[in-house]
Amino acid sequence: MSEDGTIPSAEALRQAILSALGEISGRLAAEPRTAVDVHLARRAAKRARALARLAPPDLATLARNTRDSVDNARRALGAARDADVRAATLDILKPRLGAAHETLARLAAGAETAATPAVDIQPLREDIAALIRDWRLCETDGGFDDIIAAARLAYRRMRKRAKAARHGDSAALHRWRSAVVDYEYDADFLSGFAPAMKQARREADRLRKHLGEINDLDELAAYVGKRDAKDARAEIEQLERISATRRAQLVNRAFARADKLLALKPAHWEKEIRQSCAR
Repeated sequence: MSEDGTIPSAEALRQAILSALGEISGRLAAEPRTAVDVHLARRAAKRARALARLAPPDLATLARNTRDSVDNARRALGAARDADVRAATLDILKPRLGAAHETLARLAAGAETAATPAVDIQPLREDIAALIRDWRLCETDGGFDDIIAAARLAYRRMRKRAKAARHGDSAALHRWRSAVVDYEYDADFLSGFAPAMKQARREADRLRKHLGEINDLDELAAYVGKRDAKDARAEIEQLERISATRRAQLVNRAFARADKLLALKPAHWEKEIRQSCAR
């Protein structure tokens, strides 16, 4: 802790990463482990991934190991949420689906869901425990300049992916969403030093939600469309029409919000952050 009682940025980052890893560990250890635990563990994994990207260069190996391990945990837990997400997405569309909703809900549930093998949690818990140990023991010579430089790269990556997603391609939008998630967590951390980042975090959160719903619509339509359900062709086509309309609205909203969030070039973005820190 510095003489004025504030925590140095690199130490604050270390504590934030440990907090995210601790959240994952706690959720994985829950008995019984609920859908909420899975959801929050995956969110904490995304937070840990984003924060690890901000780590100073002398912690590059630990940061990379952290990203790899939490991404592995996130993917392993993802299958447990897929059916729930499809059901929730259908519920959003239910008022417009009418009688087709019941048939589509059956298709979206998936006959294979019950046969999905349980995730082997123990290796995941061991990986997270090792990361917690290493982050508790690590030391760094890095500081705020290193963190800002890494955050600037995250901001630039988000802008580049937004440009690549302008045509509404699903894969490009998904890649953009991943960058927006990282930036949202970066902004949340940086807001403790630069008050201007509080509004950026709120804007990124709203953009993430738009892109998340687009992704959920795409995955629902793709999943249902692949089911062997010739007797439900009319219902599937109705879903495709309604989903496409909703998707187009969300894409327009996402880019309208992005125009504000991404207005600054990276150099100007960094300048504003540093000015906010000085206030």
